[in-house]
Amino acid sequence: MTPQPPPYRTGKKVAVVGSGPSGLAAAAQLNKAGHLVTVYERNDRIGGLLMYGIPTMKLSKKVVQRRVDLMAAEGITFKTNMTIGDDISSHDLTEEYDAVVLCIGSTRPRDLPIKGRHLEGIHTAMTFLEGWQKKQMGNDIDHVDAKGKDVIVIGGGDTGVDCIGTSLRLDAKSVTTFEILDQPPPTRAANNPWPTWPRVFKVDYAHEEVKLRQNKDPRNFNILSDVRINTCSVLVGLYISDYALVNNVII
Repeated sequence: MTPQPPPYRTGKKVAVVGSGPSGLAAAAQLNKAGHLVTVYERNDRIGGLLMYGIPTMKLSKKVVQRRVDLMAAEGITFKTNMTIGDDISSHDLTEEYDAVVLCIGSTRPRDLPIKGRHLEGIHTAMTFLEGWQKKQMGNDIDHVDAKGKDVIVIGGGDTGVDCIGTSLRLDAKSVTTFEILDQPPPTRAANNPWPTWPRVFKVDYAHEEVKLRQNKDPRNFNILSDVRINTCSVLVGLYISDYALVNNVII
């Protein structure tokens, strides 16, 4: 891979706020068009979701950094530890640049406004994934440790799968997943024809890993979460089906 800077510059300056997938893609395209691009990132490393939201076993951080280095060699400027509104005002940003592109929000969680949400032991997925990723990369920070704990992951998407895989690598005692929808059929249903997205039962890498370790698939379908406190323990309890008490909940 060799840098391919644009053959000419327009003289226009563009600020891209956020260095996740959309931010890097926007910066790359704007730079190819000849604009002078500066990417602002509030975290300590460039990459956003690519760097901290997707675990290393799924996406090597060397690959992410290689792309960032290539973009820098092509003329893009990256600024880390920059929070818009604190380190630089929105007014100064619009005054300094001809255009501002906002590429933010992928790490903002969708919370569950249910009883007991404030209790200890309940964490959002990005807090869990980012903390452990930073710890792996040498940051001196505290992180949510799943070692020896029974973990429940609420949500069955890609991020939920990554939480399952990360919990296993942190040596969790057990991992269970709750999904609000019914279990999909093994093949396309009559109301799900091609070329629509196939809503079929799939097994991802973390599901296979849990099955190998626990001898069963971690997923439980058609579950509506309700969090309460166990009156006999200080730990958080999820009173759903046979799951009377768990240590960590990740949403």
